[in-house]
Amino acid sequence: MLVDFIKKKLLISESRDLDHTLIMSLVILLSIGLVMVTSATLDFSYEKTGNPFYFTIKHLIYICIGLVSASIISRIPLSFYNNYSKIFLFLAFLLSLVIFIPGFGREVNGALRWLDLRFITIQVAELSRLFILIWICSYISRNDVNKSFNKCLVFVGALALLIVFHRDLGSIILLITSFFALMLIIGLHIRTFFSYFFLAALSILPLIIFQPYRMRRITSFLNPWDDPTGSGYQLMNSLLAFGKGGFFGLGLGSSVQKLFYLPESYNDFIFALIAEELGLVFTILIVVLFYIIFLRIFKLARKCMENKLYFASNLSFMIGLLITIQAIIHIMVNIGMLPTKGMGLPFISYGGTNLLVMFICIGLLFRIQIENRQKISQGVQRGY
Repeated sequence: MLVDFIKKKLLISESRDLDHTLIMSLVILLSIGLVMVTSATLDFSYEKTGNPFYFTIKHLIYICIGLVSASIISRIPLSFYNNYSKIFLFLAFLLSLVIFIPGFGREVNGALRWLDLRFITIQVAELSRLFILIWICSYISRNDVNKSFNKCLVFVGALALLIVFHRDLGSIILLITSFFALMLIIGLHIRTFFSYFFLAALSILPLIIFQPYRMRRITSFLNPWDDPTGSGYQLMNSLLAFGKGGFFGLGLGSSVQKLFYLPESYNDFIFALIAEELGLVFTILIVVLFYIIFLRIFKLARKCMENKLYFASNLSFMIGLLITIQAIIHIMVNIGMLPTKGMGLPFISYGGTNLLVMFICIGLLFRIQIENRQKISQGVQRGY
């Protein structure tokens, strides 16, 4: 009896076990983000609101909301998302349409991307992207990926078309890239992948060619010094931040570029700010942490696949790709390897919808880990 009791307690403990390496990596990134958001916004916040910690407090509030959200989501069985995946697909399109209703959508700098709920403003593309990818993970877990690819592509294309009217090219690129990468990993034929990916890339070109400000970003990306006060301004100041930082940085809080030279230094260009203040050492640390997160999530996805938890496996792959691709785009933009595009660095950039979505993804990962452990424990129990 005593042996059976101990075995049972051990199995329950295993089912609740979480990946401590993943958790520590996330905690370090969040800590770096909180410190750097504070450093980036002290002067800007004081000038705008009179309170130097205004943005820091808001960032902390987003983190607290995110932690609560992750905790709640980690307690919801994955079968809920799988069984009601069509509702998530419906919500993806509903959110993308509702901002066109007067009084709901909020336009900033000519872009209609935000849903104004009075007490909070939500960037709808962030949630829409997550919701449609949840549906895709569910759908392809029940169908052959090569046979179901065209149907999934139609819905992704339709959502991307809606986001075009939000004037949010970055969200379109992240959605399409994550979708194709997920399909390839799950087993899409390589010829189909390259054929359709090439067509998707071609379909994006008109969005760049017929929008002068986007074309200027492309040309300035090739040589920002040609227009240092115009289209090349952000990238030039980002590169200057890297140059000033060197190996060990100027010191925390000592950035010159954040003093109204580098726009969105607390969000779109926070990696450049880290390079200037903390140097090459910390930028390498951040890259290593994202690499560890990528490996841990993909390891979890493979374990789920081995245990025949196909929906959980697809979700894990999707979350790993969302985090990794966004981080890669942000870093490459900051170092001048991609044209300038507003996209935050996951878990580090100033809080908002993207930070909350990242916490939702972490809550899902924790749930996946729990159910994967439960599957293993059930197998062990049957073996006793």
